[in-house]
Amino acid sequence: MWRWIVEGRMPAQLKLYSGAVNDMDKRAMLIAELDEESRVAWLWRADPGKRPKPVKNAAACLQELDSLILFGAPKPEIEAWLREQSDQQATFPREL
Repeated sequence: MWRWIVEGRMPAQLKLYSGAVNDMDKRAMLIAELDEESRVAWLWRADPGKRPKPVKNAAACLQELDSLILFGAPKPEIEAWLREQSDQQATFPREL
């Protein structure tokens, strides 16, 4: 699956949750991508009616976690991943 991400292709299972499916509920969705050991490796965010995109701002997602639809992993695991990413982003902010 990581090869697809590097190549810029979205895995087929993520395509299932974009577009019309997410239009039924006007909340954004977080989709957990798991590694070989079933741990959260990455999160994708699908806003209503849009295709999923990799999470870029973990702190913002963490603040609105209770209002998001979660898919692919339990809430505590998603929350732990977001906290870890948020801490890393605060320590090593992206260069513009």
